[in-house]
Amino acid sequence: MSKQVKIDDNICPLSDQPNRCEVDLQRGCWCMNTQVPAALLAKVPEHLIAVSCVCNNCIANYHQQQTYDVSK
Repeated sequence: MSKQVKIDDNICPLSDQPNRCEVDLQRGCWCMNTQVPAALLAKVPEHLIAVSCVCNNCIANYHQQQTYDVSK
């Protein structure tokens, strides 16, 4: 018998922290107007693709790291 894991779409699939997604609200969510880098999306586990949003912290950390890498 396989063990079923509950997926919490309020948790970032990369950091396991709250993603603050509010896509279910009538006004929409920040995630609908934010470009998530393809490099981050590629790290999302297959079973969480289009299920759980990457959080703002992961996106900001990615951009910060890219800026750091370019300035070296």
